[in-house]
Amino acid sequence: MQIDSPKIDNVLENAAQQKVPAVSAAVISKDEDLYKGHFGFKDLENKDPVDDNTLFRIASMTKAITSTCIYQLIDRDILSLDTNLKDFFPEISDKKVIRGFDDNGDPILSDVSNDINIGHLLTHTSGFAYEIWNESIAKLVEKGDLQSAFANNDEFLKAPLVFEPGSDWEYGIGIDWLGVLIEKINECSLQEYMHTHIFEPLEMSNTSYDLDKNKLSRVAKVYGRNDDEYIEMPFEVPEKSSFYSGGGNLISSLDDYSKFLRIFLNLGKGSQEQIISESSISSMLSSLNKELVMKKMLTQVPMLSNDVDFFPMSAKSWSPGFMVNHEDIRSGRPKNSSGWAGLFNSFFWIDPKNEIAALILMQMLPFSEKGCFTTLQEFEGSIYS
Repeated sequence: MQIDSPKIDNVLENAAQQKVPAVSAAVISKDEDLYKGHFGFKDLENKDPVDDNTLFRIASMTKAITSTCIYQLIDRDILSLDTNLKDFFPEISDKKVIRGFDDNGDPILSDVSNDINIGHLLTHTSGFAYEIWNESIAKLVEKGDLQSAFANNDEFLKAPLVFEPGSDWEYGIGIDWLGVLIEKINECSLQEYMHTHIFEPLEMSNTSYDLDKNKLSRVAKVYGRNDDEYIEMPFEVPEKSSFYSGGGNLISSLDDYSKFLRIFLNLGKGSQEQIISESSISSMLSSLNKELVMKKMLTQVPMLSNDVDFFPMSAKSWSPGFMVNHEDIRSGRPKNSSGWAGLFNSFFWIDPKNEIAALILMQMLPFSEKGCFTTLQEFEGSIYS
């Protein structure tokens, strides 16, 4: 596939001047970087430019890495998509479905009929939800009945379900359950497992949860928008985390995440070894249930996210790892491409038809912020047009 680098440069340079403080982007094939560019400033006050060394909070782009770890355990016959979570965490059998609240503001809970399995958790069909986009979970957090998912501990895993497992789709904390499952099976932290089985073999030396103090200056600052001005939003990066979230919180770089995406173009092979099997790659890039379509995500926390509706005219569902679009998208990506995003407006997709993957990293809130989303669409258009 031919890439018009000057055209992409023009799009991203204009974005950094008019829409976002900083943007880094790449287009890769199975064996080379087809495009890479950095524009704007990771620190506006000090005019510190974004570059190859810049580190980004990739938030929910962590989920694809956690999902890959799960497939390594599937390859080792330790798990399958049909494995029930209660086999490892019996307390899951006590979960209830929240049906709303009574006149006193107390939750109305009902019993669960179906077991939650690995396939449900990977595809956001388990019934778990996020406080950011689910009214009932947000209300529980507001009332103090449930810990926030942003409290840097695992208390939020006590959340009830919002529907019967396997009956619907809602973006949620299922991948966090998979993170603690990986820790339980391997008797090590999620960061240790990822380092040994993903980051080290792929030479992803700039990806981690915990960050050495000497790397802090490399992390791009997060900004919000107030009319025509950017406002810095303070987000600390822990030197040592108390909880490693399978659903988010990794720090990474453009080059590192490109190395990760490349395994999906190479049938699971890294530069040094096979990371996951060819059959696992095929499974991760294929929708598990096209009938359980992705829905518009309605924000409950406008400071963190706008309403989220990728390609509203096209149906989408989830593979065990990614959002899959069922039709060709106007901005360019073909039918059956796989991708996702991170809360701070980072985005990626894998395009098997053209044997490329693309990645664009920004650091702004709220998620799906207009300037960021327009930049994503224009970046995508400049690749395919």
